[in-house]
Amino acid sequence: MPTPVETLSTLYTTVVDAVKGYDDAAEIAKRDQVGTLCAELKRRHMTHAHDIAGLLLERGARPDADGSYMSVVHKIVLNARFMITADEESLLPGLRDGEKRLLEVYDDTLREAEIAAGAFKLAELEALKTQREAILINIGKIDAMVQAAA
Repeated sequence: MPTPVETLSTLYTTVVDAVKGYDDAAEIAKRDQVGTLCAELKRRHMTHAHDIAGLLLERGARPDADGSYMSVVHKIVLNARFMITADEESLLPGLRDGEKRLLEVYDDTLREAEIAAGAFKLAELEALKTQREAILINIGKIDAMVQAAA
């Protein structure tokens, strides 16, 4: 079973990857609602990454702000999708998929915290649950944009 630091580090890396992904998406979608959404999601996830980094620092761990190889993979996929369609709205399904993957990592983190009863502070759990709720709101915004574009 992973330690709380390992669990939080995995989540942190995933959130950092999301920030990088939205930075790349914002470069592609420079205008209109999609670009604005990418910038908003990037800011929100940067705040989440900062908060998780604080949790890691409180536990004596040093957060690794480099992310993982997945940020490179996401950039390639976003660029390929945009090159094929040249339509910023074509990015929305990829953005939604990214938020869903992030939601899964939050669910895994909260499940690990539940299994390791007492290893996580109540304030940590509340912060993670609040961040998870923000992701659900993000998915709702993306879904609304997809429906409006249809």
